[in-house]
Amino acid sequence: MAARSPAVGHPPPGLSGGLMGITDYTGREQPARPTVSHRTAAPSPSEKISAPGDPTGKMPAANTNRNRPGLDAYADETEVIPAKILIIDDVVANLQLLATLLMRQGYEVRKAISGDMALKSALADPPDLILLDVRIPDVSGFEVCLELKANPQTADIPVIFISALDDSLDKVEAFSVGGVDYVTKPFETVEVLARVETHLRVHQLQKRLAVRNRELQVLTGSLQRSLNREKELNQLKSEFISIVSHEFRTPLTAILTAAELLEHYEWSREEQLEHFRQIHSEVSHLSSLLEDVLLMGRIESSRLTFEPAPLSLSTFCYRLTRNLGMQPRHRDRRLVVIWEGQLLRDDAPLPIVEATMDEKLLRQIFTNLLSNALKYSPPQSTIELEVLLQPTTAVFFVRDRGCGIPPTEQKNLFTPFYRASNVATVQGTGLGLAIVANCVEAHGGTLMLCSDPASGTTVRVVLPLHASPQKD
Repeated sequence: MAARSPAVGHPPPGLSGGLMGITDYTGREQPARPTVSHRTAAPSPSEKISAPGDPTGKMPAANTNRNRPGLDAYADETEVIPAKILIIDDVVANLQLLATLLMRQGYEVRKAISGDMALKSALADPPDLILLDVRIPDVSGFEVCLELKANPQTADIPVIFISALDDSLDKVEAFSVGGVDYVTKPFETVEVLARVETHLRVHQLQKRLAVRNRELQVLTGSLQRSLNREKELNQLKSEFISIVSHEFRTPLTAILTAAELLEHYEWSREEQLEHFRQIHSEVSHLSSLLEDVLLMGRIESSRLTFEPAPLSLSTFCYRLTRNLGMQPRHRDRRLVVIWEGQLLRDDAPLPIVEATMDEKLLRQIFTNLLSNALKYSPPQSTIELEVLLQPTTAVFFVRDRGCGIPPTEQKNLFTPFYRASNVATVQGTGLGLAIVANCVEAHGGTLMLCSDPASGTTVRVVLPLHASPQKD
């Protein structure tokens, strides 16, 4: 019988201790090695490496198959590097033999002869797999594994224990501390390579699965938020339809009643005019409500246009407040304009202040703000529109002495269809402030609201005196 090479199961001359005793199976094609995705090109696995104690060169040849199956089928990038393996053993000859075997298969191998060195190496550059001897001088392999599993940076690295001990209790402890496999010495080359490859593939697939799970969680969260938002919108739209139906029905009923009274009864001229004024007021209210709904639709579909043009700011404010104050529903409240600290009077000339703004959007801003102030203020109260001029901006304050807005609800006021809980009995659509915010934004201005249920609400609007048209 031919004598065995020193590398095949017996220590070479001059070496003693627990040599691994790797059995050499020559002539067998080895399976392709797992790799990990990377941006840099992999070193060629066909590089010739001489194994210590193997003068005959009978260790398995390096794998030259570049069509790597398995994990590469899942890779997102075309360039790969070999999987990194850390071998921990205090017997240098064992390290060299196992390192040479793995390097010939295209793996990137690092070695450590102590537990402390192994832990530092694993933390500095976490490997893809660890081969760990149970018996090392400074600390047992089981303790090293426990420390690896206790650190989030290394907890997921698969650990294969290697030992000459074949006791069942040792194997049980190896698995209990987090090991994924247990190989006893001496072992066969193909067995070691197969176990390494299997656990590398499982580890890579687990990592990819974890990534996919995180992506799925993000998508699930996003989908859930979208569904919740859709549910909220559907609920708001349902409430809006109910609100708008009521808002339309009320003035239509008033118009119909006034028309029937005019048709079927005799009235004095003054009484007829009062009914006509009532009809006109309700038609104006319907027109304003319809304009709010249409404008909100343009805002939601990003079709809101901004067309600034020259206008007299003082004339605009005076006429707007006069028209609102003359409406029958507002006659028991007083609406005034304070211009630069002075009350604008009907018998006094208006200041001459030219501005460049979008009059339609400007009307939406202050019609909604002043209508809210009038609607929520008690009878016989005064609502103020104050205007202060600065070099490049106009600052507007709308003040009322109404019921105010609860502090916890103020953040929602500019959400379409939202209405505060303390005004449920007052008619409204919840669109006004959302429209105001969008019109102010179109002008490039700012909007701030301060409200206290005990003293009323003040809305501050700052707009550029001369706005520029929107750029396409």
